Amino acid sequence: MKNIIQLFSFILFLAPFLPTQGATLSHRYSFDTDTTDSVGGNTGILEGGATISSGQLTLTGLGSSIDANRMTFTNSVDIGGNFGATGVTIETWYTDTGTGTWGKLFQFGNNAAGQELAFTHTRGNGQQTGVDRDGAKLFGEQVNQNEEHHLVITVSPDGNLNTWIDGVQKLINLDTNDLANVSTDFEAIGATSWGDPGMTGSINEFRIYEGELTSIEVAASVEAGPEELFVVSDSDGDGLPDTWEEKWFGENNLSQGANDDPDSDNLTNLEEFTFNLNLNPNKADTDEDNLNDGREINKEKTDPLLKDSDNDSLTDGDEILVHLTNPLSKDSDGDFYFDNVEIKNNSDPNDANDPSSATPTLAHRWSFNTGEELTDSVGGNTGVLRETASVSDNQLQLDGIGTGPTASSMGFTSPVDLGSNFSGSGFTIETWYTDSGTGIWGKLFTFGTSNAGQEIAWTNERGGNDQAPGLDRNGAKEISSIPFGTGDRLSLDEEHHLVVSVEPDGTTNLWIDGTKEISELPTNPVSNIVTNTESIGSTAWGDPGHFGSVNEFRIWEGTLTEDDITVNLAAGPDFLPGEKEFAITSITRNPSNNSVIITFNSIVGRRYRIDRSPELLSADSPLWLDIDDEFVATSELSTFTDPTALGKRLFYRIKDITNQ
Repeated sequence: MKNIIQLFSFILFLAPFLPTQGATLSHRYSFDTDTTDSVGGNTGILEGGATISSGQLTLTGLGSSIDANRMTFTNSVDIGGNFGATGVTIETWYTDTGTGTWGKLFQFGNNAAGQELAFTHTRGNGQQTGVDRDGAKLFGEQVNQNEEHHLVITVSPDGNLNTWIDGVQKLINLDTNDLANVSTDFEAIGATSWGDPGMTGSINEFRIYEGELTSIEVAASVEAGPEELFVVSDSDGDGLPDTWEEKWFGENNLSQGANDDPDSDNLTNLEEFTFNLNLNPNKADTDEDNLNDGREINKEKTDPLLKDSDNDSLTDGDEILVHLTNPLSKDSDGDFYFDNVEIKNNSDPNDANDPSSATPTLAHRWSFNTGEELTDSVGGNTGVLRETASVSDNQLQLDGIGTGPTASSMGFTSPVDLGSNFSGSGFTIETWYTDSGTGIWGKLFTFGTSNAGQEIAWTNERGGNDQAPGLDRNGAKEISSIPFGTGDRLSLDEEHHLVVSVEPDGTTNLWIDGTKEISELPTNPVSNIVTNTESIGSTAWGDPGHFGSVNEFRIWEGTLTEDDITVNLAAGPDFLPGEKEFAITSITRNPSNNSVIITFNSIVGRRYRIDRSPELLSADSPLWLDIDDEFVATSELSTFTDPTALGKRLFYRIKDITNQ
């Protein structure tokens, strides 16, 4: 049961330091066992598949728009009418476990800018989180999924908007229109009046206050958590809550004052407390990025709790002190190559006319080999078979059954996320595949949505007026050898080598069987590709599934050159460039001690398991004896000695287990 903790303080001189709470709790939904509003009596109504479990409102993403899984209210909350003269605060603890693009945590009002108050987990324009209040108000980032977050949104009567996530202020004093304009057309947690997907995740606690919480009260509520109502207690009247002082300076130690600076970082204790509860007043550089907290907050505007504020793999200190790059931008010079990629490849991250020439690195590889059928041997992102898809003969077999996202296909354990993970480097998709007669519009692979600009896909045979194969990348793109309208397609029941490379700015090239079919074609930036559909064999459209097989599927970080592709085509699907066939090259016995010496082709740094048997066994037999499963190759030709080799006849097998 969630408790209300009551603390009383009779010290009369608190008023000059800590403001009297200007907000009064009007509604509180704790979801202990049901949808009771323990303060306002406005019971919630579960609709569209929403449930209560484990003390939380649970939403599984069912439905869309006003019919999505949701909790509505017995009586109208009426933000505009009931709170228009006082201001309002919405406070909640929630977890987003993968809500679709544009899906919302809650909405009060309608679709018209100025008549709404809503919170969008991931907006389609750049994958940012934001508040909908007189239009979109964006955070400049997406709040992490699969973590519980504390969200506070305050709006004054005249529309002044402030927002905090986990105690950190994301929106500060933004001007919107009068709060009284928020209508009662739609009011729900988990659904919207736009055509958006329902929320996927859970809500631990949902509160609505009359009036606006202050930053100090927000910080105190973070500290109290969802189980308790916060109370700000400041026994010595210095503006610092007792709980904060005791956390950082020791139990019952209230000796520090609001204007003291014990770590000499040019931030007072009050400034450190107000900024974030986790900012350490005893440590000048809380995140250890070689910039003190005061400099980060007051001069650089970087996050003193994050070593890398722009998430480009370069610390804020290195960006400012070493590389002279912008620590708040992954791409300081605006050339679409991230700073870390340019530095890695010895180009200038501050000169847009000196773009990176990134060396491609294999990021994912699915080879569909026996015993590791769905293994991603490089990136560890195991494939997931859907519907009637299968693996046999060392290939992914797709029977063309089904349409749209429900067609037979292979998905992925974790999002590949081309738009985020490869936006600063570009990417290359390389595959060896066979089309045995896929239906019109059927696709070999799809990453993104059906919206032009948010997708990359390969269509075996387009319909309509196109009547030819083509690439879907910011719209339909034809190949030079089979232009749209010809009515032709690539040969069926024949394996083809397909390579598509996309640079960060969207420049696209495509090769089929070593021939360049699309050259330097401008499309929109890679960052626009979303994660709604990621599949080999099915599509985000209502198209038939791929009918055929896939021998090898690779995703490279960076863009392969024409020379790279020539080499890869010659090596074939079974080997990477420079690899030798994985095989035991010799087995000999040392007559002096009866040990067996085995040599085999290997890849430096990879881990192998060596098994032995006195009989020739099937590959899946449990009778193979594991004699070493920690053998790490140090050269391209490895030697292993088995000192316990007893018997006149022995069989050995070696397996690459690096990603197992």
